[in-house]
Amino acid sequence: MFELLRLASPWLRRQRGPLLIGFSLQVAIVGVELNIPLLWRRAIDGAIGRSLGVGAIVGLGALVVVLGGMRAALDYYVRMKVVGASRDFERDLRGSLFRKMLALPSSFFGASTVGDLVSRMTQDVEAVRMALGPGVMYVGRAALNMTAAATALLLFDPTLALWIAVPLVVLGSAALVLAPRLGRASDAVQTGIGRISARATESFGGIRVLKLFAREDLQARRMEALGLDYYAAQMRLARSRGGMLGLLALGKDAAQFVILLVCGLHIVDGRASFGDFVAYRSWLMQCFWPLVMFGWIISMVQRASAGMRRIDAILATPVAIAPPARAATPAAADGRPIDLEWRDVVLEMGGRRVLDRVSLRVPAGTSLGITGRTGAGKSLLAQLLPRLLDPTAGTVLVAGVDVRAWDLDELRRRVGFVAQEPFLFSDSLRENLRFARPGADDAAIRAALRRADLERDLDALPAALDTRVGERGVTLSGGQRQRATVARTLLADPPVVVLDDCLSAVDAQTEARILEELERALAGRTAVVVSHRIAALRGLDRIAVLDEGRLIELGTHDELVAARGAYAKLDRDQRLLAELEAL
Repeated sequence: MFELLRLASPWLRRQRGPLLIGFSLQVAIVGVELNIPLLWRRAIDGAIGRSLGVGAIVGLGALVVVLGGMRAALDYYVRMKVVGASRDFERDLRGSLFRKMLALPSSFFGASTVGDLVSRMTQDVEAVRMALGPGVMYVGRAALNMTAAATALLLFDPTLALWIAVPLVVLGSAALVLAPRLGRASDAVQTGIGRISARATESFGGIRVLKLFAREDLQARRMEALGLDYYAAQMRLARSRGGMLGLLALGKDAAQFVILLVCGLHIVDGRASFGDFVAYRSWLMQCFWPLVMFGWIISMVQRASAGMRRIDAILATPVAIAPPARAATPAAADGRPIDLEWRDVVLEMGGRRVLDRVSLRVPAGTSLGITGRTGAGKSLLAQLLPRLLDPTAGTVLVAGVDVRAWDLDELRRRVGFVAQEPFLFSDSLRENLRFARPGADDAAIRAALRRADLERDLDALPAALDTRVGERGVTLSGGQRQRATVARTLLADPPVVVLDDCLSAVDAQTEARILEELERALAGRTAVVVSHRIAALRGLDRIAVLDEGRLIELGTHDELVAARGAYAKLDRDQRLLAELEAL
């Protein structure tokens, strides 16, 4: 519980007002509950001994009803305050977790599964909320009830109270010993939920691949294996819970036996009345239900602690791409064009140097092509411009200012980046493009689609711009998805455009049309085009050739062909391949 409170304290402190009010009102509730057995004791002894008339007994019964109504009203208000505060806590924690995920680098998501992250955002946050909302409420109520009822028993019959304490303390201690086992079982259940969510997300996202390779049965067996593991974890948790609740039930029965035995002997000896027996049993139940509640709370807290550790693992992950304390927006960047520069850039990933002292400069308003073999570092070099990555050494400059000094939002507004892997949201085509420029009218959207050679495809779509493209753009072809992401970036109208091999899924003729449109669209902008296709680079001002992270050639298309180096070989091979395909 202490670990849970420590990890959750930044968000829990915001709700301390409602929680304190709820706890204070519980003191009044316990005071009411403590006096109800005294009224029953007075009424029963008065009726048996005929010391009270019917009116007095009815009056005592009515007072019990009034106190019960007060308890119900106070309990309702406590629940509204505490459970309401827990919902506010849930909202704040989930919001903080989501914002942290958005701030983490792409490499974090490459090492995580979507299903597991979704499980942490939903199942784990809900488990923490339950423990710190209803759980805290019941812990306070249980502690107050037990203290008050035990005090009443000690005051009225110390001998009986001490006898009752023996089974309760022994079995309560045994329940605490079982708590770590319960915690391990809860950890296993939470992990199992994450694995199932990850497998389901992966399966539904790749449903076309599963069907194409007829692997539905294989994936179903894998899910079944995860389900069996989850079932086994839930059964271990159920056995742990059952054992704990069984012990507590045994403690209750043992304590009731003690009351029946000791209080019965006292009644026979004349040292206690039947009303005393009823009151003592009521106070015993007020002592016992907290023990049962503690068993439930321990289970809840163990699950919440496991969930909070999983949440904290994300919250504690350092943000590799953090905005600077004093962000800069260079005055030169307010207009167009903007110059770019990589200065002695080194990038190491996974203990391997993937970019080795690369220096390049792109004057304002000019274009640079980047090519090379697969794995040469082309995309990594481009990703340094909008700070999707930071160099291990060296400097990346935009408008003459280190990108690490830029305001991150301003930098990314000025550097339009079209990624190699196209991504579209499950929304209409119109809203997917407006993601880059909210409020853009249809004329601007169609102009962007025209430049990306996608406008002619609108007639083939069921609802033109209102066509829902499905999750990840699944209803569009690969080429249409790529052209849509190009149009989205062009709609944002950035002064710098980076195209990271974003036309690989279109045919050569479509690529030629797009490049012709892009040549006009990129006029007056600074452009960086990453491509393995020489045809996409011929018209650019300069072309850089990378090999194993090093810059090996730099020049215009004609200069590089004349140099008869790596670029010339790529050009020759691709021309030969095109001729063979044309046969």
